[in-house]
Amino acid sequence: MRITKDPEVRKQEILETAMKLFAEQGISKTSMNDIAKTAGITKGLVYYYFASKEELVAEVASFIVKEVNQRLVAIVQDQGLDFYEKLAQILRLYLITMHEHYNFMEYSPASPGVYELIKNSLTEAALLYTKDFINQALEAGILKISYPEYTLKMIINGIADLYVEGVRDPQILAVLIEQSLALPKGSLKL
Repeated sequence: MRITKDPEVRKQEILETAMKLFAEQGISKTSMNDIAKTAGITKGLVYYYFASKEELVAEVASFIVKEVNQRLVAIVQDQGLDFYEKLAQILRLYLITMHEHYNFMEYSPASPGVYELIKNSLTEAALLYTKDFINQALEAGILKISYPEYTLKMIINGIADLYVEGVRDPQILAVLIEQSLALPKGSLKL
C-alpha cells in the first residue's frame, strides 16, 4: 500500500534530509539519488518538489538563514542582556551556525556561490536586525565607531572568512571583534 503524505510535510522531509546529508558529506558529494534513498522515496519525487539540485541547495540555504534570523531577533530583543552579552550571544550564534553547517557552507570550486549566498544573507540579516541595537550603543557611548554599517559588514564577513580558513578559536575571534569595535579588552565573554 502506497503511503501519501501532505505535500508540505513531504517537502519538509526532503529538505531536512538534504540538509542532513549536505552537513555530513558536503554539497558536491551528495546526489539527488542519495537524498531520495535516505528519505525513503523515489528520485522522481525529489525532482517533483525541487526541479534541480541547485534549487534544493538554495532552499536549504534559505532555511538556515531564516532559522538564524529568528534566533538573532530573540537575542537582540532580550531585555535581560546588556550590550556586551548580546554581542557575545550573537557571536556564539554565528559560530555555532558555521560549525553546524560547515560542510554545507564550505567554499569550494564546486559550490562557490553557496558560501557567498549564506555569508551575504547572514550579513544583511545582522545589519537589519542589529541596527537599533548598534544605534543605542552609539548613543550610550559604548561604541565609538564611524560608519557602523561598514564596520559590521567588515567584521561579519571577516569572521566568516577566517572561520573557513581555519581560525575557529572563539577567544581569538572575540579579541578581533573587541579591537575592531574599540571595546574594552575582555568585554566579550564567550
